[in-house]
Amino acid sequence: MYMEQTISPAVFENVFAPSVHIEKSRNVKSMRRFIDWCDQQEKNRLLWLGIAIMGHIGMVLPLTLLSILFLADNNFALWIVVLCVNMPVLALNLAAQPPKVTLPVMFTSLFIDIVVVILSSVMFLR
Repeated sequence: MYMEQTISPAVFENVFAPSVHIEKSRNVKSMRRFIDWCDQQEKNRLLWLGIAIMGHIGMVLPLTLLSILFLADNNFALWIVVLCVNMPVLALNLAAQPPKVTLPVMFTSLFIDIVVVILSSVMFLR
């Protein structure tokens, strides 16, 4: 008597299929293509491991740190940025993660290293 419910015959049309077509952005499509490419690199896993360890950690990281040391007056904030960005590259490769995981991290780290070298050069010229 106190808790009555009314069931109404509501009409639901196209609840799961919206009538408005939403286009995916170009950035999402290119990111999906990049992740698919990284997934296809499983057969070259040892090559990417060598590039990450010897090329990135062994050559790019020391050059970046030397640019901070000599061009940016040994800026401690840049040291922290570079070391925090490059540590996951080493950790993920030593943990034997697939290239789908390690390659985006490595390319992001490489991009940030290039930005730090450019920033160090700008600080030297200033």
